[in-house]
Amino acid sequence: MSAQPLFVPPFHELDGPAEFYFVRHGESMSNAGGRIQGHTDSPLSPTGRMQAQRAGSWFADRHIDVVLTSPLSRAWETAREIAHCCGCGDPERLDELIELDTGRYTGLSLDELHEFDEELHRRFRVHSWEVVPEAERIDSLRNRAHRTWMHLLDVARHGRRRVVSVSHGGTIQWLIKATIGSEDQRWMPIFKASNCGVFRFRAESTLAPGERGTTPPEPGTGFYGMWDLVNHVPY
Repeated sequence: MSAQPLFVPPFHELDGPAEFYFVRHGESMSNAGGRIQGHTDSPLSPTGRMQAQRAGSWFADRHIDVVLTSPLSRAWETAREIAHCCGCGDPERLDELIELDTGRYTGLSLDELHEFDEELHRRFRVHSWEVVPEAERIDSLRNRAHRTWMHLLDVARHGRRRVVSVSHGGTIQWLIKATIGSEDQRWMPIFKASNCGVFRFRAESTLAPGERGTTPPEPGTGFYGMWDLVNHVPY
């Protein structure tokens, strides 16, 4: 795969510190059955509802301004519980937070992948979703992550600086990778994302107000950003 143009979200344009939380949804019924979901909808299991409640309690005193969510019900249910505990109104739907399209693997269990297509399974273990027929590709995931970050930065610029986004394990990988600024992004290594695992990225501009123009400075400059929670499990 050829190297892609370098893009880092313009955190240097922030006019104050911001906290961006990303939460994988609670366990769904398909998760409980070991099924690959992709864009298919599956509600939370009883365990998933408990996980969402615990996650909501963890966020309750963190002064969250807004909760965004993937349109899929497992994410929406999780986001609704977190938003209720935070007292910040109903979650706001953001379609870009949807899970990756898992193509022909959708609906299969992990144990069935080898029987479905032995050679495809071997290649999948090496190249991940990039080789699965009809699955979403890296270019699409990377671009979707960048659009998500642009939306989040716009939310922060309008005064909502503590933002929770409820999404999915595959999508969260690329939201993290988008902040790293690698020119040759690949699936591996991946970041573990447990059900209701919490990730937090804190960012603030290091530029004077008059320097925060529309043209970003050289890569790696102009802001301070840190992932200080990675897959924190609040239950």
